[in-house]
Amino acid sequence: MTHRAVALVRHAWSQRELRWLLVILVVATAVRAAWVFYAAREPQELHDPLFYKFYAEQIALGNGYRPLDGEPTAYYPVGYPGTLGLVFALVKHSIIPDNLVMATAWFNVVLSVATTGVLYGLGKRLFDGTVGLVAAAIFAVFPNIVYHTAVPLTETLFMFLVATALLLLLSGDWRARRLEPWRLVAFGLVVGYSGLVRPISLPFLLIMLIVMLAWGFGWRRSIQYAALAGVAAVAVILPWSIRNFIVMDSPVIISTNLGDDLCMGHYPGATGHFALPDFCFAGYEHLERSEVELKRDHDNTRRAIRFAVDHPVAEAKLIVKKARWLWDQDHDGLDAAQSYGDDEFIGENLHTALIHVADGYFFIVMALGGVGIAGLVYPLWEPRRMVFLLAMLFVSFVPLLFFGDARFHVPAVPFVSVTAAWTIVMAWRMAPRLVAPPPRDA
Repeated sequence: MTHRAVALVRHAWSQRELRWLLVILVVATAVRAAWVFYAAREPQELHDPLFYKFYAEQIALGNGYRPLDGEPTAYYPVGYPGTLGLVFALVKHSIIPDNLVMATAWFNVVLSVATTGVLYGLGKRLFDGTVGLVAAAIFAVFPNIVYHTAVPLTETLFMFLVATALLLLLSGDWRARRLEPWRLVAFGLVVGYSGLVRPISLPFLLIMLIVMLAWGFGWRRSIQYAALAGVAAVAVILPWSIRNFIVMDSPVIISTNLGDDLCMGHYPGATGHFALPDFCFAGYEHLERSEVELKRDHDNTRRAIRFAVDHPVAEAKLIVKKARWLWDQDHDGLDAAQSYGDDEFIGENLHTALIHVADGYFFIVMALGGVGIAGLVYPLWEPRRMVFLLAMLFVSFVPLLFFGDARFHVPAVPFVSVTAAWTIVMAWRMAPRLVAPPPRDA
């Protein structure tokens, strides 16, 4: 460790708030490391973790983003397998032990611990340092977030990118209605990157524009700022779009799975949960892979929209069903670690206990976070809090456009951790007033 690094650590330790943050980060690292040593395993059967790991290996080996048959694909967004492919390439060409399962898990640990620190920054910018510390502490030991570190899924990287993008944007001087160009470019670059992982973050650019207009930045400046961030985001996404146009021979901006995800939530007999109905997937057996992806994406998008328009009552009922599947539990990371039932290595009693711990923690934080929304709307139209609130609502509910799955609410956890922290801190500060004895009469 260099003298400068030692000096920085000593300076941090000399400040009480940063001492607490370091303790929280150490705890976050410890619980994730313990889980990784226990639960990181080779993904089994045809589930998302296996696909992500396989595509990452192909990229690391220089084979490009292609399945075993060699046909081009753009089905999954490339952000996560591409990033993991870079990690794998580093492992394969260095003295690091060539264990891709552990490389994935430790990469997730680094991202998840980093997100813990970023949440401290967000809580401090939006409220104060105490809220930031409590938000970081909530996230540090969030059971399902810990479970996710052992498996190759998009959520851990996506949460880090979204939290980082918001911290970059919200750390600017919004009250003066002027943001530095570098900050807008950095925000756009990270949003573009996150869009290649999960495209649901791209509307953050629109959220920024809306709040700037409402806060009085003016049309000209608001559009200039949004355009600067938007160009940066496009610069990240455009190379992948060009690749897709070349290898898929079609203008695919990010991926071809939008139609499938829409159709799974909008078809006759839909349950609101994941399914592979013939309505969406039958009749393409005679086509090549790239043709299947393109045609099915187009057909299923059209089918889903038509079903939604023609069956408004059924759609209203489906929204309720999807919401139930989306929010009724919070242990999907545990399921993923066991390859969704195809590698059940956790004993029954421990498995049950881990489920109860995760779900109980989740529902308590959700309740506190719901109350904490009050901290975002008061004082009314504080611009940074409005950006955070709109981003939180968007990430939380946009999955209802597709189908319900507990995994889809995971990106909302960092947001809820911050609002739950506000509730806890406000309750702690108000408690002395509530329990103080009444004044005596003279």
